[in-house]
Amino acid sequence: MRQLEGKTAVVTGGGTGIGLEISRRLVAEGAHVVICGRKQQKLLEALKKISAQNDDVLCVIADIGTESNVVALMERAVAWRGRIDILVNNAGAMRINKPPEDTSLVEWKAVIDVNVTGTFLCCREAGKVMIRQNYGRIVNIGSQSAGIVNKYFHGGSYEVSKAALHMLTKVLAVEWAAHNITVNAIAPGYYETQPNRDFFSQEQGLYQKVLDMIPLRKLGPLEELGTLTLLLASDAVTYMTGTVIPIDGGYPLW
Repeated sequence: MRQLEGKTAVVTGGGTGIGLEISRRLVAEGAHVVICGRKQQKLLEALKKISAQNDDVLCVIADIGTESNVVALMERAVAWRGRIDILVNNAGAMRINKPPEDTSLVEWKAVIDVNVTGTFLCCREAGKVMIRQNYGRIVNIGSQSAGIVNKYFHGGSYEVSKAALHMLTKVLAVEWAAHNITVNAIAPGYYETQPNRDFFSQEQGLYQKVLDMIPLRKLGPLEELGTLTLLLASDAVTYMTGTVIPIDGGYPLW
């Protein structure tokens, strides 16, 4: 039997990059997956890439920074399959690569409102369902940037937001442990994502500079994030909660 047979999962930001890979992996292991995103075209493209049966994936347009959107998202998931077993909080605002003194309040809030408040809203609404079920697995996609300031990039709201996300993981793990809900986070380093490729293209030599700071001398494969998420979302690991797992090629070791 596949590891997630009969489970229902919600993956935010499930239409591209890390979220798409995670969605693909969960479906392959038997889960019914709700993928949400802000752009319908991206969701439809993701559906084709996952190559799922029509009843394996539900696409929902939602902005997790908007409370009403999050409530509607979780209601759609419950109406579709009757429960929410797994929540993967992958959606997030990307780094605004500007010096702090040049960062406007609007730019600051654009990152904090999605990465912190949006993730909290998703956890809150899915958590209500999981508490009623007395079962749940929540996996938050954090970042190595929660504990370090990445060289060659401007710091600010992104690092702060991911640090808050890691602490939110720990807080919810304690709050909901009595309801058989585990809450863990993954802290990726540099991976083969479009935002990273965009950053590297902006400055000649930046790609090699980043590689020189990674002991394993390579960017991470997205497939490994799918595998780690699957482990935390399954019942293969039941005695881990409130843990942040780095998967970064050893970047913060130097």
